Amino acid sequence: MTHTVNHIVTGNNGRQRNIIIEPVLHQSLNHELNATGLYKLYNGSADGEAILFEIQEIAPEIGESKPLLDDKKNPDYLGQILFDSDAASKWHYSEGHLSPDEQQQVVDFIQNTK
Repeated sequence: MTHTVNHIVTGNNGRQRNIIIEPVLHQSLNHELNATGLYKLYNGSADGEAILFEIQEIAPEIGESKPLLDDKKNPDYLGQILFDSDAASKWHYSEGHLSPDEQQQVVDFIQNTK
């Protein structure tokens, strides 16, 4: 998966929430974007239409000269999922507070979207 997407997950209490899944990409020498296996997760809006520019400041090289908000200081940051080289099996969630069931829903979505 090489594009940022919105996905709805259901918590243990039955409450649904929109999550933004942002793949961290690496640009190869021939300028192709390749997945790194790392996905950052953010709270999305209730209508499912949130984009990262609503959450993150615009990078200085793109527009205004404001520093990017550190993920750990971002109240909308939900953590990250890192897949081993074989994304079909091993993954690790860190830096957030999603329940194991919510984590699995995100992992299943990523694996089925590739």
